[in-house]
Amino acid sequence: MTQMELSGRKILVVGLGRTGVETVRFLLKRGAVVTASDISPIEKLQKVVTELEGMGATIESGEHRLETFLWADMLVLSPGVPFGLPTVKEAIKRGIEVISEIELASRFIKKPIIGITGSNGKTTTSTIIAQILEASGKSVFLGANIGTPLVQIAEKDDKYDLLVLELSSFQLQGTSAFKPFIGTILNISPNHLDHHENIGEYIESKMKLFSNQTYNEWAIYNADDNLIKEHLFKIKSKKIPFGETAIEGGVFFDGTYIRFRDELYDLTKMKLIGKHNIENAMAAIASTRILECDPRLIEETIINFNPLPHRIEFVRELKGVKYYNDSKSTSPGATLRALECFKSPIILIAGGKDKGGGHEILKDTLRERVKLLVLFGESKFRIEKDLGKEVETVIAFSLEGAIEKAFKDSKKEDTVLFSPACSSFDMFSSYEERGRRFKEIVQNL
Repeated sequence: MTQMELSGRKILVVGLGRTGVETVRFLLKRGAVVTASDISPIEKLQKVVTELEGMGATIESGEHRLETFLWADMLVLSPGVPFGLPTVKEAIKRGIEVISEIELASRFIKKPIIGITGSNGKTTTSTIIAQILEASGKSVFLGANIGTPLVQIAEKDDKYDLLVLELSSFQLQGTSAFKPFIGTILNISPNHLDHHENIGEYIESKMKLFSNQTYNEWAIYNADDNLIKEHLFKIKSKKIPFGETAIEGGVFFDGTYIRFRDELYDLTKMKLIGKHNIENAMAAIASTRILECDPRLIEETIINFNPLPHRIEFVRELKGVKYYNDSKSTSPGATLRALECFKSPIILIAGGKDKGGGHEILKDTLRERVKLLVLFGESKFRIEKDLGKEVETVIAFSLEGAIEKAFKDSKKEDTVLFSPACSSFDMFSSYEERGRRFKEIVQNL
């Protein structure tokens, strides 16, 4: 697609979050005829509406009208807008092209892309890769699902050597020609089933990362993940596996060192904790060695990497009890990985807005490691039904109440882990706000 092809085209942007707003700006500057549709009432969007209408866009708020969707030559969906919307389905049925902002932006990008996806660990791995590349003297853009939308640098990527993109299933689902030079998939576990029609659609969306790759590109994948292994036959690019098993040409962890080719990486002093972070490190090593970064610099950067906020973040120790904030764990798979980082006894605080799918994958680990499960939020009774028979469970009616119950039941050498296994949108605007509130309450105990 060229700029000329955008000029005069009727394009509907669905969703007016940060990415949607940047997409509208981008399209208007290139001469497209743009309408934006958002389900939020006009009062919530007023500032944005005034700006975008002033630039020439038409704004529809409070509803998604079918005639608006059928008016367009193309739909660009913001992250989180489901393909299952009846208006989107009808547009597809009528032959209207429906893409994500990632697909749109990538058509105007020239620099090599490293794309990272997975159910868990995307942000940490993307950030480690970006830091290694920067330490190697490269100019790096880090964005997409983390930080800056990709469309913000479309046609302005000349100042970067490489683009490191964290990619969600929502963003990948709407791709058709997108092709990263290096595609990395960390893991797959059931997630976002409130958005995707089923687990199959979710997996297919993740695997679209590799759809357009050829033998000139690279695919890095978790060889211990059975769901990924089932789809490997579709990948046409050069493959590098990582995991606990030694596979020729792969990265593996021998229990002490990470090994790749004839190289040893000693990460025993790494600040990140947990098996999943060893996997994240292996993926980062493979990605950056393809780009010929120095092994010792890679090792040093990973060792010195500080855990990101809200990801198994140590908050404080009080009367011999350690408190950890893992608000970023918004799925049972993420919470399972957090629980595996600690020995019992754990007091687990969980709950929030349910994203679909069950919590059964937590059963064995709960029985082994958790002495008390404290549930709050919209999903508390659903989780109690799924898991209440496995471990002593109590219900709280606020985050404050949940922390108070954990505090009262804790004893020296216990770990209080806040790992919700749910999204934050029942009570908070984001997992960040939820995590900050947890830390604030714990600091005031």
